[in-house]
Amino acid sequence: MRAASSLPGGYATAARPTSTRRATIRRAAAAVAAGLALALAGTAPAGAATATVSATPQSATPGFDDQVRAVAYGGGTIYLGGSFTVAVANGRRVARGYVAAVDAATGALTGWAPAVNGPVTALAVSAGSVYLGGSFTTVGGRAHRHLAKVAAAGSGAVDDTFRHSVSTAPNALTVAGGRLYAGGTFGTVDGTSRAHAAAFDLADGTLDGSFRPDLDGTVRSIAVSGSRAYLGGTFGTVDGAGGHARLAAVSATTGALDTGFAGTAPYAVHHVTVAGGTVYAAMSGPGGRLVSYDRSGRPRWTLTADGDLSDVAVLDGVVYAGGHFDHACTTARVANTNGDCLDGNRRRQKLFAADSSGHLLDWAPQANSTVGVIVLAASAARHSLAVGGAFTTFGDTLAKSRFAQFAR
Repeated sequence: MRAASSLPGGYATAARPTSTRRATIRRAAAAVAAGLALALAGTAPAGAATATVSATPQSATPGFDDQVRAVAYGGGTIYLGGSFTVAVANGRRVARGYVAAVDAATGALTGWAPAVNGPVTALAVSAGSVYLGGSFTTVGGRAHRHLAKVAAAGSGAVDDTFRHSVSTAPNALTVAGGRLYAGGTFGTVDGTSRAHAAAFDLADGTLDGSFRPDLDGTVRSIAVSGSRAYLGGTFGTVDGAGGHARLAAVSATTGALDTGFAGTAPYAVHHVTVAGGTVYAAMSGPGGRLVSYDRSGRPRWTLTADGDLSDVAVLDGVVYAGGHFDHACTTARVANTNGDCLDGNRRRQKLFAADSSGHLLDWAPQANSTVGVIVLAASAARHSLAVGGAFTTFGDTLAKSRFAQFAR
């Protein structure tokens, strides 16, 4: 996969930088490389725990006519958002405008179908409700600009008591600590200045007046753990401070920069997640990077691929990554012009898995398409991994259009 290709929703390999930015990127990349006891694409050692999900997706799940760009588990249901307007279930075409739900146990399409008038790019589930973020302007026939709350049960009735206007579609929604966090390119919420990130009080649905991080660029992902909210994206400064470009930690209550995390991200961060005291960041680059950090921001290991990584999820101690790559590289060296691995590779089309030490595992479902995988979601309760994107087959022959679930 060529690093010059781009992912939907603004995901793209970095444009050619200026000489100053090239120097900054080189220093950041060197800092990551120097601190790593890198496993790179090495295989897992003999006897290592490799309890991955099956490499063959569940057979009964529906397909979709366009990209799935958001996935979230809620109890026994998987909620989906994207640019699709039709689901294909048991050979039948069923209207599903930009959102749909699937029974996680059986794979059956449910009757959940909120009336949304534009693509959905972010989802979060909490306490019987599903929060939608996207480029829509109405839900249920009523004005809800880029953000809405709908019932998780039934047909997905819109909750008009939660009504906000976000200036552009959120890239990320996350629920934690009684708040709904949103990140994106937006500059205002309800006419009030919010520089690329905001939070809402789930108790009364109001905009949180305390959480106000000051970012100078896009937020693509938010992961909350304890007192911190980890932000990933393309921003350069936080609260006017440099040294935290593209990956930073802020207070989960005020949004103030947390200088106790000094992670360095040399390339755009498409997704960040936290598990077991470790912060994982899926990045672009030439090629793409998955970097593991400790809570202070010190890099532990990295894996390199020949295309951008769009998402990362952790399930049962296994780290899963998705993107538009075709191979995992055996070293960190990739071609600057196209992202190709320079020192050998292992075929991993759009998905790979690694253990917690960064050793590449044998799991290789091999999805197709140029864009490939856009989003992942893990369910610890079900030991399952949901995958959305632009793919239409796995293993070259198994038809599976734009959505799949893998289980143990």
